[in-house]
Amino acid sequence: MMTQELRKPAGENVLALLKLRAYAYDVLRRTFSSEPSLEYLVLMKESIHEFPFADDNEDIHNGLEQVEESLSESAEISKEQQEALIWDYTRMFIGPYRLATPPWESAYASDERLLFQKETLLVRKAYLKYSFLPTQFRQEADDHLGLELDFMYQLCLILFVKALAGEPYQEVLADQKKFLEEHLLSWVDRFCHDVAAGARTKFYRGMAQILKGYLALDRQAIEELVS
Repeated sequence: MMTQELRKPAGENVLALLKLRAYAYDVLRRTFSSEPSLEYLVLMKESIHEFPFADDNEDIHNGLEQVEESLSESAEISKEQQEALIWDYTRMFIGPYRLATPPWESAYASDERLLFQKETLLVRKAYLKYSFLPTQFRQEADDHLGLELDFMYQLCLILFVKALAGEPYQEVLADQKKFLEEHLLSWVDRFCHDVAAGARTKFYRGMAQILKGYLALDRQAIEELVS
């Protein structure tokens, strides 16, 4: 008679690291996916100091200082403050003017900054393996920064569930490492440089610095999990 193999959850340190990674990607995807809502800004004001690994990375540390300074200009988030941040986001990432900081991977693959290029198709292929389909499929290019960060977040959730259940998760981790190295890390440094030069608010300059620092640090975190 065969006995079912007992599954044990991953160690506490692994689970804790996976939770921190999911939290970080959740904050970053919300930041770069859409204009800042009042609810989002209030949440950021209350909890951005909890962003992980600030003591381990200078970019994260310095970025957090800028974001906290921006959000602490008044006791509560005012309508004027929100509108200033909405305009900064719109001007840099949506339009109507020519974008100096286009939030698409394919835009950084050529001098012409064209969208829906081969990078878009490669990103889509990675998404489809996990049935990840953007809400505005075929209308919004799949390689938008917010979508790429959201994909990393979704994989973090899958990893946590598998690790908690004691199921193998190395393939998901390998896919996440590959996506980080072949996509996000291939262009986000240049994007963050453009945001630092073009943003009119300390908030977005700070968040770009946090993004740059976190992605570099996350590569190390994945390598630790792999080993």
